[in-house]
Order: sequence, then structure tokens, then C-alpha cells
Amino acid sequence: MPSSLRARLRSTLTAVLTAAALLAPTVPADARPATALPEFEQQVLFKASQDPGYACFRIPAIVRTTAGTLLAFAEGRVLNCGDAADIDIVVKRSTDGGRTWGPLRVVNEGAGDTHGNPAPLVDRRTGRILLAETYNTGRTDAGNCSVPCDRTPHLQYSDDDGRTWSEPRDLSDEIRPGHWNSWYATGPVHGIQLTRGRHAGRLVFGVNTETWDGGRVTANHAALIVSDDGGDHWRVGATDSWPIAQDGTFRQKPSEVTLTERTDGAILVSGREQDGTDLGHRTQTLSRDGGDSFATPFRDLPDLYTPQVQGATLRLGDRMLLSAPADPDRRRTMMIRSSYDGGTPGTAWTGARSSPRTGPATPTWRR
Repeated sequence: MPSSLRARLRSTLTAVLTAAALLAPTVPADARPATALPEFEQQVLFKASQDPGYACFRIPAIVRTTAGTLLAFAEGRVLNCGDAADIDIVVKRSTDGGRTWGPLRVVNEGAGDTHGNPAPLVDRRTGRILLAETYNTGRTDAGNCSVPCDRTPHLQYSDDDGRTWSEPRDLSDEIRPGHWNSWYATGPVHGIQLTRGRHAGRLVFGVNTETWDGGRVTANHAALIVSDDGGDHWRVGATDSWPIAQDGTFRQKPSEVTLTERTDGAILVSGREQDGTDLGHRTQTLSRDGGDSFATPFRDLPDLYTPQVQGATLRLGDRMLLSAPADPDRRRTMMIRSSYDGGTPGTAWTGARSSPRTGPATPTWRR
């Protein structure tokens, strides 16, 4: 979502590989080797100086395919670091668990327009990787998309483990109702495939949108998009809408939502809370019916300190993990937080582990 805070980002995306630290068993001090292994390994995946042709990279997302390959996506911003200029969707592949990565490949070329907000998801029944994304008319400066923004959702897929990709397909007729007629953002971060209950096999990803009445933006919406046929057809599922007052104020603007299926089959939906009057920069809710509806409206989490930025959730056994910066104002101090109750709204995230302090440009890749 456009924000003045994005101007603080540098042109680097850092990979923080935390699985070893999170899974390592507790060992008595006298049984540990004299030289302890570092808790975190870190490497730069995308950087303008090492990937020529781009001014900077933004909006990370990563998934693991059925073959075990990691696919790391980002927006490759060609002219500048603005949100609405010439932007490509790019990817790198790793076949060794993230230790080494192949060359940058362009999945979708903007060719002067903005093609971004990658939201990948994997159909584990077929092995197909699907990539939801959004388009808008590009600018030549670093400004935001003019309101009302002409954003439209599209979809691509790969049947060869992310090596090649289909031509994009416009999903506007299926998942862009007439009143969602301004800002529209898929994901970013990963979508999911449900594994439990009567909706097992369903594909789900999140979006956030706005309504324009001809003179101003009048409402914010966060929603889940679902498919029960492997991505051939999609529909709008759970939706939460928040009005915008005549003076421009609003309580919440849930955006950049990340999804994870809990052990009880419910979907935990965690979002960036953008400029609302509710206290806190993270907001969340649950869906208990496979993404058809939300159990409650989104609720802010005032004690979960993050700036306005995307984050990612992932289930690890009986733990729910959230990766996001831990600074309440700036994009720095990456942290992995844990919840042992499925991230139930109203309870605290605990057991935080902090990554090395790497400055303001450290969106986290999960491994």
C-alpha cells in the first residue's frame, strides 16, 4: 500500500534464514561446541548493484514448491523506487534450501507500467505454482498511483517448478466487483492451500481494495479470494469493509494481508493496519469456514510493535510465526515472533527472536 514510509527503504532485500535457530533443540551448556553456530544466516537476494537494470527491489514473497524448490519473488523497480512507475515481477530459484540461488528471471515485464504485488501459492495436489498480481498504468516519476487508481488483478502459473510462466490472465471479471474501483492489491506475501476440513484443497489469497464514489475514496476493504478448482475460477470470499468519513478519517485500513491455516483448520489473517485511528500497526482476524467469511471484523493489536509494513505468518508445528520489524516506527530490527495459541485475536505474541540489526531495508524472507 502506498505510504510515505516507503521512502525510507534502501535498495536491498535481505534474506534472513531462521529455520535452524527456530528448530534447534535445547542443549546443556557443557555439551555445546566451543564455537557456537550463529543463530541467523543472512544473505542479500536482490540488490541493484548485483542485479543490473533495476533501481531497487521491493515487496518480497517466497514459497516452497512440491519439488522442494524455493521461489523468491520481488518487484524489480526499473526507473526509481516509487510504487507506481515501471515495475517488473522477478524471481530467483533455490534448489538447496536457500543456501544458493540462481540468476534473476523476469516473470512479468511491466514495459513502462506497474506489474507488481506478487502473491504466490502452490497447489500441492498438482504441483502448479500460481502467482496473483496487480497492474496499473505506470508513471515516469516516483509518485503514487493517481486516485482513482486503475489497478486490476491478474494471474499467472508455472507447471515446471517456476522455470517458465504462462501468459497473464485478467481476473477483474471474477474478483473485482464494481465498487472496488480504485486501489486494488493482491497479497503481497504468500497465499495458501487448505489441508483440513470440508474445504481441503481450496486455494486462498488475500487482497485489499478501495471504493471511489466519483469524488473521493469512501471505503477500505480487506478480503479473501478463493478457488475450489485449482485456480481455474476464483471468487470473492470473506470481506471486511471500513467506511471513510467525509473528513478522510477511518478506523482501520487492513492491507497487505498474510494467511496461515491453523491446526484447527481456521485461517489466521494478519494485516498491515494503514493510517487508521485504531492504535497499532498490525491487525488480524480469523476465518472458520474456509475463507467464506470472517469470524469477526479485523482487530488492531496495539501491543504488537511493528511499523507500517508487510509481514509474513507461517505455522511451524503447534507454533504460529510472524516475521516483521519490531520497531514501532521504522523498518528495522527484524524479529520472528511466536504464538502458541494459533495467534488468537486478543492474546499476545511471545517468544520473540531478533535477527541481526541490519538497518531499515530488511523485509524478511521466510525459509
